[in-house]
Amino acid sequence: MEDKKQCPHCGEDIKIIARICRYCNSELKVEAKDRKGKLVKIRLKAGEKIYFGDIYLPEYIFRVSDIINDNRHFIILSNAFEETRVRDITIGFLAINKNLTEWIELKNPVSEEQSAADSKSKFISSDNLSE
Repeated sequence: MEDKKQCPHCGEDIKIIARICRYCNSELKVEAKDRKGKLVKIRLKAGEKIYFGDIYLPEYIFRVSDIINDNRHFIILSNAFEETRVRDITIGFLAINKNLTEWIELKNPVSEEQSAADSKSKFISSDNLSE
């Protein structure tokens, strides 16, 4: 018989090794040293403001859309900035209500190995479409 523990959110019995409760889909606390995953840089618009920062993607989730479309009410950004016309304002940690979010996009910086000429060649101009 496997060892069980209670979910701190809904109180149902779950396996000790569980990372997500199978009843309420809440993510269970995992020691920081045991957490594996990566940070993905995103950009989003909420209300009249545009923010960018890192969203944590655990190793068992493969797409950012799975984080965005889960049953939690907030999108959590670390290393967050608010975009303004003059300069970006450092915020640090930011929790944004999903209901207020208008759009989200992945923000991938151009790698140092890729030159500006290479990145321009991947786009098709409207002049070339008529040919």
